[in-house]
This record gives sequence, structure tokens and C-alpha cells, in this order.
Amino acid sequence: IGQTMNKSVGMLVTSVTMLVGSLFMMFSNSWLLAVTAVGSSLVGFALMTVIMAKSQKHFALQQKALGDINGHIEEVYNGHNVVKAYNGSRQAKETFERINVKLYDSAWKSQFLSGLMMPLMGFVGNLGYASVCVVGAALAMNGTISFGVIVAFMVYVRLFTQPMTQIAQAFNSLQRTAAAGERGFEVLNESELD
Repeated sequence: IGQTMNKSVGMLVTSVTMLVGSLFMMFSNSWLLAVTAVGSSLVGFALMTVIMAKSQKHFALQQKALGDINGHIEEVYNGHNVVKAYNGSRQAKETFERINVKLYDSAWKSQFLSGLMMPLMGFVGNLGYASVCVVGAALAMNGTISFGVIVAFMVYVRLFTQPMTQIAQAFNSLQRTAAAGERGFEVLNESELD
């Protein structure tokens, strides 16, 4: 938890600062292009939020299954002689297989959903580029803005989407840590044995 917080909180602070700075620069140059760039990015941010909500339950299930399988392995390993003496190998293997299937299912779902974040943010960045180019070209043809503003906005879109990608990575890492932390705090919150 400490390592994740050290890494993620610093990244979040710099990303948010860069995000706010690029927003300020975009709105100070052209509010219409800024709204275009921000609008396309908000679509991606909304999709990212939906994916994070869906993947959180799978991260929690993965941590629970991981704890269950580790506990089962430790019990069978430490009680190996007892398991062999009472012919419990088949039952131990069946229990392991059942827990392992749960772990596999939750692990691939959580990794698949969290793996969608980076391509999604790449798509959002490219959508922002395309949107700024189309709207900027229309504004330049009308004489509202110059070509230099469009070029500046290409840089601003990159400076705007890069922190969003970093924020997505930080939230992905924080999700894993939150799921693992829940398991740890669950153990710490158990009542004392008398």
C-alpha cells in the first residue's frame, strides 16, 4: 500500500497540475477548440470511469480467491501427512481446482478490463487530434483563427491527454492496491480469540 501510494500520489499530483495548465492554455487561445478537445477527452474519461467501476469487483474477487488458494495450499502442504493418511488427496485437489477456476476467472476479467485503459486513452488522444484538426480547419477557413493556433492546439491536446493516461494508470494501480488492502484490513479487523 505504501509503495503504491508513493508512486501513484506523486504521479497524480503532477498529472493534475499538467492537466490544469494545459486547460488554461487551451482556453486562453481559443475557447471553441478547447471545448472540442475537452469534449472528446471527456467521452474517454466517462468510458474509463465505467470500466473502472466494472473492474473493481473483479479485482476484489481476484484477491479473495488468491487468499483462498494460498490458505488452501498452506494447509495441505503443512498437513501433508494427515491428508495422505486419510486419503484426502482427491478432495484437496478438487478444492484446489475449484478455487483456481475462480481465481483464473476473476484474474483474466480484471486484467482484461484494466488492459483496456491504455488503448482507450490512446483512442481518446487521437480523437482529440482529429476533432481539433476538423474544427480548427473550419475556423481557419473562416479566418477566425490562424494556422499557428491549430498547431499549438496539437501540442495542447497531447499535453492534455498524457496526464489523463497517467491518471488512468494511477487509478488502475490504486484499484489493485485497494482490493489487496481490503483483504489485509479484513484480517486486521477480525475479533481477538479468547
